[in-house]
Amino acid sequence: MMNEILEKLESSGIGGTKKVDLKKTFGKECESILEELKSKEQIFIEKKGVAYFIWTKENYIKHLTQNDPKFKLMLNLLGSVNSSLTKVQAHAETLEEELEKHSSQESLSQNDDFEGVFNSSLNESSTSIGWVPFTKIREKVCETHNLSKDKFYQMASNLIENHKDRYEISSGGQEGIVMRGLVHGYVRNI
Repeated sequence: MMNEILEKLESSGIGGTKKVDLKKTFGKECESILEELKSKEQIFIEKKGVAYFIWTKENYIKHLTQNDPKFKLMLNLLGSVNSSLTKVQAHAETLEEELEKHSSQESLSQNDDFEGVFNSSLNESSTSIGWVPFTKIREKVCETHNLSKDKFYQMASNLIENHKDRYEISSGGQEGIVMRGLVHGYVRNI
């Protein structure tokens, strides 16, 4: 019987159906079904004059949109707010992308600066056989570029990993780049 009542209400459109007409068609048993549907917010009941009218949820929204200027205004405002939120979200995503681009460009430029400073420190400290302890290079680079020890070794490790054809590292020393479980404390140009 519930489905039959819902079909009847759906077919009545935005005009709704009088509660009296439903009772005539389905009997007094429909009262409990209507209460259940109302509690689930599948139907809406509104008093107009002396009669009660019933709508399905969709039809009631259409009814209010056409007959209640306040509701129509609120619905339009809600649509406008939703549109504004969508624009703000799109703008935020664009800003996030720009920030990521800027960050990666800054990182590349910082790596280029690091490579130049690293190379000049390596060349200045190089001995006749070319090997230089990482500690000497780190002291010079960290002093001039205000880097922490960890940041220096992270950047040095990336530099050497990306340019294996230009640098050679040797194990030993107290500090350096850890590769394959060994501390490589010396570096030279190839």
